[in-house]
Amino acid sequence: EMNTHFASYARASKEKVEQDYQDLSSVEYIKELIRALPYIVTILNKDRQIVFSNDALLKKMNLNIEDVLGKRPGEALNCINSNTMKSGCGTSENCQVCGTVNTILKCQETGMTATDECRIRINNEEQQEESLDLEVTATPFHWGDQSFVIFAARDISSEKRKEALERIFFHDVINTAGTLQGVVDLLKQLKDPKKIKNFIDLLSVVSQDLIEEILNQKSLLAAENGELAVNEHEFYLKETLEHIIKEYRRHELALNKEIHFNEESCDKTITTDPVLLRRIVSNMIKNALEACVPEERITIECIERPETIIIRVHNPGMIPDVVQKQVFQRSFSTKGKGRGLGTYSMKLLGEKYLGGKISFSSSEKEGTSFSLELPLNS
Repeated sequence: EMNTHFASYARASKEKVEQDYQDLSSVEYIKELIRALPYIVTILNKDRQIVFSNDALLKKMNLNIEDVLGKRPGEALNCINSNTMKSGCGTSENCQVCGTVNTILKCQETGMTATDECRIRINNEEQQEESLDLEVTATPFHWGDQSFVIFAARDISSEKRKEALERIFFHDVINTAGTLQGVVDLLKQLKDPKKIKNFIDLLSVVSQDLIEEILNQKSLLAAENGELAVNEHEFYLKETLEHIIKEYRRHELALNKEIHFNEESCDKTITTDPVLLRRIVSNMIKNALEACVPEERITIECIERPETIIIRVHNPGMIPDVVQKQVFQRSFSTKGKGRGLGTYSMKLLGEKYLGGKISFSSSEKEGTSFSLELPLNS
């Protein structure tokens, strides 16, 4: 049965959609105008269904016009949320925070042009998950006695990517470099050999942080371009995790917070890429520490299943509902404009490159856990 958690599930009949398409195709200037635009442009009926489209959408998804007529934008783009409900695009709980459906609804309600940004995860024609950042615009369009919406979507992924990288470099990297400079300046003034040794240790940690941050961005860019090399070999999981945890115990994020490591549960050898595993687990620990207040503890443990092993990082906080719906979107962040690559890169590296699965659960009672599930030695 059809129902909805957000927008209306009503749809026009196949015949009505066909009729609208024929009618709109006969209006010469509309056809020419929409086809001349370089980005995705569609005309939607009052039920948000496509009744006309330019070639940009068809080329992007390798479809014919017949394939998209009657579909809603998310269905035509293969959005991963568009088939969670029988009623389709716009009706699931996650659709409540979607820029596309909100822009269309705003345009229909106000009778004015509406513009917003939309983060969308789609299954592309190779059946691989891809993240798009779109700038979407919905404009009312009356023709005859009918009301339509001209819906345009421009891919701004590379702009958002550049913005995020700049933000990370200008914020995180420069912050770390500033700390490095501060430690060096203090070191110059010290006479006590013991204190000097402590500061040299600190210098080593901070410079390691800096290199790690730069390598993180490098591997993320390579991963997005499909150029990341995976070097799998067998190694001892407990040792690798201990090494990461030791680094984080000295990190300013861990100040007055407890990091509990259930070592026995991770006493195994696994075969995967240790460098990528480090990146993912480091991100999981960093996020957990950022979500904690002083005196709280995070827990790192492993759970063995018959064919897989799960590395889980838990913190006592809860992620708000509206944030949960967008956790793995590329440009989404709770940390302000242009951040938000942490959870996205975890998912990209963990699933596309290590062949694992990244998931999370979060509730007031249970707190928040992020998990990386990896196949055991094949």
